[in-house]
Parts: sequence; structure tokens; C-alpha cells
Amino acid sequence: MTTTPMPWALPTGHSTQLQAAGRSWDAVRVPLSIGIGERTLELLGGVTGAVIENPFDKVLYWLITPGSATGWDMSRLPHIQVWGATAYIEVPSVDCRRGPGVRWRVPPQDRCLTDPAALLAALRTATREALGPREGAAR
Repeated sequence: MTTTPMPWALPTGHSTQLQAAGRSWDAVRVPLSIGIGERTLELLGGVTGAVIENPFDKVLYWLITPGSATGWDMSRLPHIQVWGATAYIEVPSVDCRRGPGVRWRVPPQDRCLTDPAALLAALRTATREALGPREGAAR
């Protein structure tokens, strides 16, 4: 069930902040190591919302409306996880766009959240390109 996102204040200052998913957004965790994250970013282009990069874990996080990925078939998206109400992620301060730590790969500007349908389509394409077609997957 999709819920209306709660208002969200981006962290300020010079450090990251551990924030709960499932309130203002759910986080879609996508690996960089096998090319899915970079390809998804490329496929979404200008329709992507804000994206957090964690270079230590080698992942990107897209933020989507809470509950909007409930119907996704995750068996067709190996290595990708949706983190909701029981998860916390490190969110960089609003101005953190480079450096060795967690940062904004795509900074929050006009919109923070990515359209879940567009993200799902890009993830399916990027996964298929990186790993080959999944058995029983729709083309």
C-alpha cells in the first residue's frame, strides 16, 4: 500500500544523518559493482529524483514514495533491495556532493522522489543487460 510521504527535512551541516525509511520515502538499494546502478541512472536520465551514493558499500539509493514498491517482483531484480519501515540509511547533508563518504550522486532539487514505475522499468532493463534475461521474466 502506498502512503502519503511525511514532510522531510534534509540534513544540513557537514555530516551525514541516519534516517528512518518508510516515513517520507522508501530507499531502493542498487549495487554499483555489477553495473546495474550506473545503467539505471543512465536510463532514467532527467526523470530521476535524488540519488544517494554510498561508496563504501558500493551502492546507490533511489528514494520513492513509501510502500510504492510493494507489488514489485524482487525475484526478477536480484541484488536490488527495497528498504522501508524497518530500515535506516545514512543521508548526506544537502550540500554534500563529493568527497570520500556518503554523498548525493544526484542532489535533491525540484524533486527528491523518483517515480516508482520509471525506476522499476529502468531497473528491469539494467538488470537484464547486466545479468541476462531472468527465467520467466516479461520482456
